[in-house]
Amino acid sequence: MKKIAALSVALLALFAMVSTGFAYDLTGNGYGAVQKARPSIAFVLTTWEKKGAEVTTEVTHSENEESVSENAGKTSKSQAKSTTVTTEATYSEDIWTKIPDAQIVDKFQQQFVKQQFNVKSSDMARNIALAPSLAKTGVNPSDRAAVKKYAEKEGVNFVARGEVAVTSYTKVAGKKIKAAIQIGVEVIDVNSGEVIAAFSNGVQSVAATQELARNGGINKAAVIAARSLSEQVLEAWINAADNGSQFTVELRKMKSARSQKVPFEKALKGIATVNSQAQPAKDVMTYNVTYKGSKSDLGTAILEAIGDKPGFDEKSFDGPHEIDGKVVFEFLK
Repeated sequence: MKKIAALSVALLALFAMVSTGFAYDLTGNGYGAVQKARPSIAFVLTTWEKKGAEVTTEVTHSENEESVSENAGKTSKSQAKSTTVTTEATYSEDIWTKIPDAQIVDKFQQQFVKQQFNVKSSDMARNIALAPSLAKTGVNPSDRAAVKKYAEKEGVNFVARGEVAVTSYTKVAGKKIKAAIQIGVEVIDVNSGEVIAAFSNGVQSVAATQELARNGGINKAAVIAARSLSEQVLEAWINAADNGSQFTVELRKMKSARSQKVPFEKALKGIATVNSQAQPAKDVMTYNVTYKGSKSDLGTAILEAIGDKPGFDEKSFDGPHEIDGKVVFEFLK
């Protein structure tokens, strides 16, 4: 009875943690004992087709070739069949057409929800995927800075951007159509601005019609990519929780190593792990650091660590500012 009661208490405690936003790691794969809050992600994904792509045909050419052999002084001739395949296609000058299609978004959302991600801005993701042109998406998936800015407004940890593209159609045996599909998606850590996961692959789909082949190929490519990326992003999230995220801190307009560089580095090393440092210019120092927290938290922590040291007052020292993904400080005099 005591064992049953103890088990009931343990299960009740576990249920309480889960219901309040905590997830317990039953696998021992590095989550730590308890991980608070699920990672959040948004999607900027689109579908494209090569403009002017026609259904081409695989043509088999058979030719008679003479092979000569000598046997006991006799010459005999036999016929051999050789086969070659040629493909012909026509493309217009404008290469791509955006296809209003939400399959890629649907598959990514399904897979990331399965991995316990908090999927945000799902309506916006569908609107981007279903828009007839990039001009009506509100954000260009090809513009990494714009995608990151959009994700920051949505308050997510990660954003996936990319596309699936139909590159060609081919008529194959049995009067079926083969669609060639290419997919390329990357996931950006909104906190650090780094690409922490990427996937690129080509797939083929064969069906009775061009539309079925296209849809089947898009579906197949999206499922494979979403499965791979969700695992990569989850691993990055766990690693960041255990070890911290990577950031770049830059110190500008430095005039004195003794009174400016040394105190700054001491403060930085007190709150973060400095992995490497470089001096790209005489008055600039750049540091690659690992820090457990957000980019804004890092900037604040550096200021707090510096405190009221001489030469670091508001009139002499400015920052932090986010410039090109870096946490930037600079001396004013």
